[in-house]
Amino acid sequence: MSSRPSLVALRAFEAAARHGNFSVAAAELHQTPSAVSHQIKSLEKYFGFQLFIRHSRYLELNNQGRRLFDVIKPAFDSIDQICAQLRPFAESDKLAVHCSPSFASNWLGPRLPEFFAKYPQFTLQLSSSATPIDLHKHPELDMVIAYGSALKSSDICVQGLGEEECCPLGAPTLLGGKTHIQLHELDAIPLIESQLNPLSWHDFFRLHGKPLPEITHRPSFDRGALALAAAVDGLGLALESVRFSQQELAKGSLVKFSIEGCASVMREMHFLCYRHTQKNSPRIVAFHEWLIEECKADGD
Repeated sequence: MSSRPSLVALRAFEAAARHGNFSVAAAELHQTPSAVSHQIKSLEKYFGFQLFIRHSRYLELNNQGRRLFDVIKPAFDSIDQICAQLRPFAESDKLAVHCSPSFASNWLGPRLPEFFAKYPQFTLQLSSSATPIDLHKHPELDMVIAYGSALKSSDICVQGLGEEECCPLGAPTLLGGKTHIQLHELDAIPLIESQLNPLSWHDFFRLHGKPLPEITHRPSFDRGALALAAAVDGLGLALESVRFSQQELAKGSLVKFSIEGCASVMREMHFLCYRHTQKNSPRIVAFHEWLIEECKADGD
């Protein structure tokens, strides 16, 4: 069985090589400079050659020292990263949440004052993008609200946020006040597409055994909020979640439309994701419970 140098000595070498100074490395490691120097000397004795060129005010890696540093630095970086990820939770009042832009602006954002009123001790850091996020690759995030589908992993908790009603939505003036549409009328009505929506117009008609209308004008947007804004402006019908459009429906700038032989589609569209190792974190528990209550209130 081969012997290996002390991990403590390797850590001291990595810090000294990174800083080029025993005293700075010692301060980082909470040791004395003489202790770090002794560990480096023991390492050099193990290898049988020196690892540094020692100048009066700084250290410089020699060729052998550079070879060792180039291997152990990324190794220690990986160790530090996985330890940070596996740590149950840090005592912090900051909660970093990521979600899609449409969910952030149309649903979550208007409700955040209620969360802050209930949990004033926490600070929420909200980010959004249309790109799906993998928590394994983003240790800076605590929670992700995934849209469409969620990453399946044994170390990630995933909870659906309830079924959402998806139906045709449009401006009340779109058909002169009429909200029931015959199939033959769809040939003249633009059907607005949202590129990220997991339920497309093709899916909607296929679920009801109907052919996709043969229309030439089908405007497309890269997110639901833009598709809804286009529907408010009278551009056509958007197939979107009622959860996204609650404010517009309440104001009357959008109304639900029904299509001959078709009903609303009920589907889970959003999923709350967080690490198993953080499930008992006070900030995770608070946001989780509050979000579930808000989603249940939507369905009441």
